[in-house]
Amino acid sequence: MSDAPLILFTGMGADERLFAPQRDAFPRLIVPPWITPEPHEPLTHYAERIVEGVDPHEPCFLGGASFGGFVAIEAARHLHAKACFLIGSVRCCEELPLQIRALRKLKHLLPAVPFEWAPAAAHMSFSTAGSWMRPCPRSITRQLAEAKASFLRWACYAVLSWDPPILPLEFPVYHIHGALDRVLPAKNTHPDELVPRAGHLLTLTHAARVNHFLEEKIAQCEQEEASYAYAHA
Repeated sequence: MSDAPLILFTGMGADERLFAPQRDAFPRLIVPPWITPEPHEPLTHYAERIVEGVDPHEPCFLGGASFGGFVAIEAARHLHAKACFLIGSVRCCEELPLQIRALRKLKHLLPAVPFEWAPAAAHMSFSTAGSWMRPCPRSITRQLAEAKASFLRWACYAVLSWDPPILPLEFPVYHIHGALDRVLPAKNTHPDELVPRAGHLLTLTHAARVNHFLEEKIAQCEQEEASYAYAHA
């Protein structure tokens, strides 16, 4: 296995528990906590800031689930990235579902949206029914209950304002997606691997499949890099 660090960004309203199944499989896994966004900060600028605190100062792999994938592909531009992994995510704003893209003109209304309800509702749900929930929804509900409403509001603004630079990427992007994903439907994307009967929470519901995908692509990158070095020695 590669000894290069693997940096994974969580989804909106989630934390490092989203990658609990990946922790044992990847000893050098780094799951950065979200930093406080600046008012109306673009996603591209936020990604540049967040990597300042996690830069391993060596070649590394980056990736993210859902919203974390958006951050990862932008953050990778500022590190020595060997590859970027998208897990139930998209490469660009054009791959977002139509209903999300249709809201772009209404992003100025976000300050009026009561995002405080989301963590509060999740907290109530977890408190009343948490012990009856299956492990995956239980984990996600608890994470959302502990999320900050201010971050959720900014993250929605960042997605609706996402306008990445049209520049060629200097690293490969590998993409795994759930065939039944209703948040970011697979039909709008071009994943390298489509997981049957899987939804949006791949890292938890199909952990073994995600881990194998990451291991396989990391090994592929390392092999290609070694072959290139040998050919140019």
